[in-house]
Amino acid sequence: MSNTTHQFDTVILGGGIAGLWLLSLLRKQGFEAILLEKKGLGSEQTLASQGMIHGGIKYSLAGAMTGASESIADMPLRWRSCLEGTDSVNLEGVSVLSEAYYMFSDARLSSKLTAFFGSKAIEGRVSSVPTADYPEIFQSPSFGGLLYKLNDLVLDTRSLITHLHHQLKDYIFEGNVSFEHTNGRITHLQLDDGLTVSAETYVLAAGKGNGELIEDLGLEVPMQLRPLHQVVVKGRALPDLFAHDVTLRSADKPRITFTTHSTADTKAWYLGGQLAESGVARNEAEQIEFAKTELAAIMPWIDYSGCEFSTFRIDRAEAGGETLLRPDTPYVRRHGNVVVCWPTKLTLAPMMGDMFMKLMAGPKAGLAKPPNLPRASIGSSPWE
Repeated sequence: MSNTTHQFDTVILGGGIAGLWLLSLLRKQGFEAILLEKKGLGSEQTLASQGMIHGGIKYSLAGAMTGASESIADMPLRWRSCLEGTDSVNLEGVSVLSEAYYMFSDARLSSKLTAFFGSKAIEGRVSSVPTADYPEIFQSPSFGGLLYKLNDLVLDTRSLITHLHHQLKDYIFEGNVSFEHTNGRITHLQLDDGLTVSAETYVLAAGKGNGELIEDLGLEVPMQLRPLHQVVVKGRALPDLFAHDVTLRSADKPRITFTTHSTADTKAWYLGGQLAESGVARNEAEQIEFAKTELAAIMPWIDYSGCEFSTFRIDRAEAGGETLLRPDTPYVRRHGNVVVCWPTKLTLAPMMGDMFMKLMAGPKAGLAKPPNLPRASIGSSPWE
């Protein structure tokens, strides 16, 4: 056991996209910052994300541009700049699963979609796909709807976490912490082996884990959890699909949101959207049966007979409100020497980073000695 106290500018608790993004920004600006993760990097929400970096079009399906759709509109461009290595966080080399995202409808909804996608509100962000350019899965004669291409992209979230981990591995540690605090201000952290860590600023970026930390500190910061019950479909013959299905029954939001992921020996469709939201009330067997019925109705030309179905539950943690609706923007607030952060969704990580850095004064700690702790590992994805 050591009595050494390690002094830093910033200590981040939580190793999902929020914590890793902020660590990258801080180290780049000269801050002596470290990150502490008690499970595996990305192991809660980030690796369970479908990886979509979108501009909010799906939030506008009810017919109007909402606060969410407007605040998120520039995010695909920001992420593409990061992927090119020209923005605040260098993501050059991160794997992109799809450079575009699609939205398709059945024939009954075609007129509504045509009018909506032709509106000036989303001009330049959506384009109709000519039949000759349809992806393989929509080339079946049985597909009678419309297909649109969105200026969105899909990232491999494991590649994203691995990339940031590789860049920052000397400053990322695994371990449980307890903290001493007075009137909501943390005085120091106590780590597993008795090491003491202190900092000018402590960042709570632990997603769902923020709830317990906030309660322990006695901070008045509301948190809400919005659950999902996702479905994983594995099959070697499944075609690639990155798309929202929009139907007359759920025209204000995607009926199912599809992404495609590779495992060691097969492909996996990861299904979200209204299927996952309504599925919270169903058990695993009921959710699988419902998903099979939905898929047979949406794309009857696909053979699902050899596919393996499973489900995965995840809680989306974010700043709370009276309505339990999704916040439009990230939450970044300073409470004494503690900053509480939720990006709200993967897409908004760059906006969260901008908001966070505006709260930070310059670095003070000087050259800090990293603690002698185990290095953090990377968590698992639902389809692995």
